[in-house]
Amino acid sequence: MPITLTPPTADQCRAAERHLAQARLSAAQGQEWPRLPLPLELRRVGVVGAGTMGTDIARCAIGAGLEVVLLDAQPDALDRARQRIARSLDNAAQRGAFTPAEAGSLLSALRPTGEWRELAEVDLVIEAVYEDTSVKCEVMTRLDALCAPRTVFVSNTSTLDVDTLAAATRRPQQVLGMHFLTPAHVTPLVEVVRGQLTSAAALVQARALAQRLGKLPVLTTNAWGFIGNRMFEAYLREVDALQLQGVPAARIDAALQAFGFALGPCRTLDMAGTDLVSQVLAERGKRFQQPPAYRRITRRLAEMGRFGHKTGRGHYLYDAGRAQPDPDLERVCREEAQSLGIGWSPAMSDEDIVRRCVTPLIEEGQAVLRERIACRASDIDLVWVLGYGFPAQRGGPMWMRETAD
Repeated sequence: MPITLTPPTADQCRAAERHLAQARLSAAQGQEWPRLPLPLELRRVGVVGAGTMGTDIARCAIGAGLEVVLLDAQPDALDRARQRIARSLDNAAQRGAFTPAEAGSLLSALRPTGEWRELAEVDLVIEAVYEDTSVKCEVMTRLDALCAPRTVFVSNTSTLDVDTLAAATRRPQQVLGMHFLTPAHVTPLVEVVRGQLTSAAALVQARALAQRLGKLPVLTTNAWGFIGNRMFEAYLREVDALQLQGVPAARIDAALQAFGFALGPCRTLDMAGTDLVSQVLAERGKRFQQPPAYRRITRRLAEMGRFGHKTGRGHYLYDAGRAQPDPDLERVCREEAQSLGIGWSPAMSDEDIVRRCVTPLIEEGQAVLRERIACRASDIDLVWVLGYGFPAQRGGPMWMRETAD
């Protein structure tokens, strides 16, 4: 399939726009969603974990008029979360989204707490703790012992096995995944992950929550990485491999942004945090073989404490939030390449860089369809355009492949 940097024509852009509009309708009205009345009108939700993701989910929920109990064992984390949410609401008020009085009223619906018992009567609870199976299972078991029988449990996992998390409870039919994409209070799409025992009623509840939060829900089955991160892994695998061959991070990012991505992959990794990505890879390694060279640069940066934005150094150096190329990164890549016996061959065209990264992304999308992880090809396009910055003018990875045949 030809993958080039040539921009789509005006006709191709219009066709892609029509495709994505129809894709939204198909995802919203698809037969995969149970046709049941809403079992419970949500009023109060819980969020476990006041890190970046939990904070943004809580911000999204109070913005939608829900009461939110935000639980974290660390008082400092709760203070930071409340301050961040207050700033976000103030900024939204300044943009005219609502009045300052309304912003204050919304903030009053947030209840930060270190007491688990505060979650006893929530209608639905979202865990947003560290991406570790054992940690998340402990949370699920504790919630199961505490929460009312009606409460639905949602895991905001990006890759983990929802069925394993459900098995940590006595109500697996009320457990499912909702993969909120970063930033959770802004990104307009969420993957809803159906476990093997997830009930129709729980799916209806999750769909209603997503819609109330102003997000398009896309249903996936339970598989590592679901739709988005399963494909993202194939893409990022090549990014690390290119760096081991000597292609600089800045060149990789520039080529993929020229193709149309909103942000290059190395900048994206630095935003996510190489420490968190490395933890995801450690969990992945429990299920799949990962040879020594696999994602080696990302893992090495994490080992060095170069976590990205949060530490001021990752693939780039960061000064007041601005990314600058890091001259030391070449040394790191050379050392890793030499230790792995990989030849140094940095001479590569921008189009070759794009082909190396986008081709496996599309191939993985085809596997996602074959394995029925996604309901339709256009759902994959929505996930990638709305959630991962794939160029909308190209219609999404599956549309691009289809129209190229």
